[in-house]
Amino acid sequence: MELLEREAPLAQLNQAMARVRRGAHGECVLVHGEAGIGKTSLVQLFVQSLDPATTSTLIAGCEALYTPRPLGPLVDLADRFPPSVSVALHSGRTWNGLFPALLAALRDAPAPTLLAIEDMHWADAATLDFVRYIGRRLNDAATLLLLSYRSDELADDHPLRRVLGELPAATTTRIALASLSAGAVATLAARSARSAERVFEATGGNPFYVTEVLAAEGAGIPPSVNDAVLARLVRLSPAAREVAERVSLHPNRVDAALLNAIAPAAPEAIDECLQQGLLLAHGGAALGFRHELAREATYLAIAPFRRASLHAAVFGALREAGDSDEGLARQVHHAEGAGLVDEVVRLAPRAARHATASGAHREAAHLYALALRHGTAIAPAERAALLEARAIECMLTGLHGEAIRARREALALRRELGDRRGEGIGLRWLARLHGWGESIGAAFDYAHQAVVVLEALPPDAELAIAYSTLSSLCLVGERMGEVEAWGQKAIALAERIGDAAALSQALNNVGTARLRLADDPAAWQMLERSLELALENRLEPEAALGFNNLHLMSLVHRRYARAIEHAGRGIAYCEAKGIDVFATRIRTRRAFAQLQSGHWDLADADLADVRARDAPSAMEQATRDFVQGLLDLRRGASGAPERLALTVATMQRLDVRIWFTSTAAACAEAAWLCSDAAAVRAAATPALELALALGDPWRAGELAAWLVRGGAAPGEDQTALAGPYALEVAGSARAAAEAWARLGCPYEQALALVGGGETDLREALQGFERLGAAPAAEVARRRLRALGARGVQRGPRPRTQQDPLGLTTREREVFALLLQGLSNTAIAARMHRSERTVEHHVAAVFAKLGVNSRAELMAAFGSSRQDKTK
Repeated sequence: MELLEREAPLAQLNQAMARVRRGAHGECVLVHGEAGIGKTSLVQLFVQSLDPATTSTLIAGCEALYTPRPLGPLVDLADRFPPSVSVALHSGRTWNGLFPALLAALRDAPAPTLLAIEDMHWADAATLDFVRYIGRRLNDAATLLLLSYRSDELADDHPLRRVLGELPAATTTRIALASLSAGAVATLAARSARSAERVFEATGGNPFYVTEVLAAEGAGIPPSVNDAVLARLVRLSPAAREVAERVSLHPNRVDAALLNAIAPAAPEAIDECLQQGLLLAHGGAALGFRHELAREATYLAIAPFRRASLHAAVFGALREAGDSDEGLARQVHHAEGAGLVDEVVRLAPRAARHATASGAHREAAHLYALALRHGTAIAPAERAALLEARAIECMLTGLHGEAIRARREALALRRELGDRRGEGIGLRWLARLHGWGESIGAAFDYAHQAVVVLEALPPDAELAIAYSTLSSLCLVGERMGEVEAWGQKAIALAERIGDAAALSQALNNVGTARLRLADDPAAWQMLERSLELALENRLEPEAALGFNNLHLMSLVHRRYARAIEHAGRGIAYCEAKGIDVFATRIRTRRAFAQLQSGHWDLADADLADVRARDAPSAMEQATRDFVQGLLDLRRGASGAPERLALTVATMQRLDVRIWFTSTAAACAEAAWLCSDAAAVRAAATPALELALALGDPWRAGELAAWLVRGGAAPGEDQTALAGPYALEVAGSARAAAEAWARLGCPYEQALALVGGGETDLREALQGFERLGAAPAAEVARRRLRALGARGVQRGPRPRTQQDPLGLTTREREVFALLLQGLSNTAIAARMHRSERTVEHHVAAVFAKLGVNSRAELMAAFGSSRQDKTK
């Protein structure tokens, strides 16, 4: 196999494999580029260069099925694994079964192993979980994990982006394949007596396009790859074209045995496809297209009626082979293509249940939707059950609106059927869903209706959960007196009937309610017991809620280190179980904990991760935007006060309430940074009255502190305020700062010192500057100058002024990387910072240097001028 201009990537692969052999530790290599760039060809050339006597190779790929098979690549490799791994693969357990078993097999392998998974952009959620798991644990496994994917098909919210970003940077190599140069295209074109200029112009140097165009003899330069592939198909004999068409039905590849079981293919016909470069043989046991784009073009060229007939034949062969759980998604794919509605309806729910067991909740939701779309004749009770199952999968993956729509349709069916228990269950689920961000008023209506319906039936777990749901809603709506009453009813009933799920929920709600306003040791124990019950009984949504509320209450009581610890455990659990909705919630709130702890880059990273996911509910979007707005405000980002004000208005319109701070405090802070004392009072005073009436000491303390910082005289009883805030309001700036230091909150520590004398102000200024809190630093400078303090710098710190261009140390580093032509993404990777942080630094560099783009920067400071700036 000859590949032009791929010597460097191939060398990188060989070097990585050499390091694995020398160090007996693992590495990960990511090969990526646009469709047709030659990823598969590079991987194949690399595999051919390995000595099979010294290296074990495991090669598989993900498939573009209508719904990806859970763990498809591992299923394809099942016969290559030790028996222990094969057993675990079929057990339905991943994180506590299959994944550890496979990792152990890699660690115990007698020779270094290459494990390659191609086309990761089509990976199902379970396969992504496997890559995340194995990629972090290669330190003592002599394994090279090679992943390829189409970078041009990864949207900002593609789940693969998150997985790749979590791989250890120290052992991960990224190889971006570039298009062929005009010279390389000219070399190829010369062999075909084609015009190199025209070929390069038409293809842009994409290797697949170039190859296809050059293979289309006599057809000229086709306007698209589709034309090139169709031209090659036309040249095939009828028997060879039929082989190509049959292979095109199968994303990725098809076993030769299955191909022959449907219609035996003459070896000459297969050889013709191979010789034409249309198909590739995989180990002699499977056939696949040389590139997916060629397969798609071939597939779409088949007449629709014939396409359905071919799918039906494949489906029949798969049916005869047996209904294994692992092959269900493939059967559904072909049944869908064949228009076999009854089979889709029969198999899709079963495939969805298997996907759920594998943690592939998005695939499960899609499969349920497939069954519902085709199952127009399904009996009402069965349809209601499918809708309810889909609603759960949608809820767990953050598809909030879809979950509500499915629940409403199911509720209507339950009412038509006269199923009062099913009606009550549907009502309490709708209450829960609406309480998560749609409408607290509607949530209360649904919850009360659920209680009325279920209380008319013999008491059971559903009634206990309905009581617990009402308790939770009272908590969210700050009806604190009712939380305990409904919660205790739920606890009593759950204990009487012995239902762990209801008891876990009720303990969580009551414990959280008590902690909302007071640091109650018994309430912390209730939360811990709630989580223990959920984990012991494998109650995944309840466990996620337990992690969430332990984290949230730690935020409320300003125990940020503990909050970050709970968040780490909760995010790991939720991502392992595919519970995206809680992973997103916890990550957003962890960003606030990182903000308060002074780890602003980590806060940025969490918020970027949340933005990269599917859009959360309106409530979660507003909460995310609020934390981002507060971070931007403190950094002094352009337009931050205006954006924060819009977010606060949105939160007020949606009735979104956050417990770990308040929107009023954020508005007061924005006003204080602008030296607008009247606006500080307008924002904080009414909110303080409400906080005192509610009995919330931390919120009251925060608001009272902002009033004092804004120049108001302390007028509150400090016993009604919490912790360091009470000290600051009482005039003990130094004591308050020391208390914040013990809590690990550098920004709050510096804020408390702003109310002190010159020494305190200088310390506050240093604290703000270390954080990059430019607006607050400027407040401290103004106050120092007002005191007549000497040596107060205007603007940048002294070390910044010593720089020839007035850049900070970090800005100088970014400047140097910009001159190397690096993108923000590349700079972020080099500096181990988030892209958003890099964006801030790049903007600051541009502003200080008076340029508007990278091109202007290079023109002004590139090459000959660079030395003058050192």
